[in-house]
Amino acid sequence: MNEALKLMLTGMSTVFFILIMVVVLGNIIIRITNRFAVAVIDQSGAAATSQQEINPSKLAAIVSAVEITTKGKGSVTSVEKIKE
Repeated sequence: MNEALKLMLTGMSTVFFILIMVVVLGNIIIRITNRFAVAVIDQSGAAATSQQEINPSKLAAIVSAVEITTKGKGSVTSVEKIKE
């Protein structure tokens, strides 16, 4: 019984440690990518026309939803209407 308990705790500890390492390394990769990746912002006329097609109240709702969800860390850079 003692050996089975020791084996179970060893296995659970190993899995927990590996999962923690996956989360930590994932966060490190995300931070490095966000720091060094250059965001390309398209200043063409397509962005201006797509904003005119969207209702301003809907755009305000989208912006406020992003603000609330990300607690001020996220921002809306562009909104495009999908044409079916």
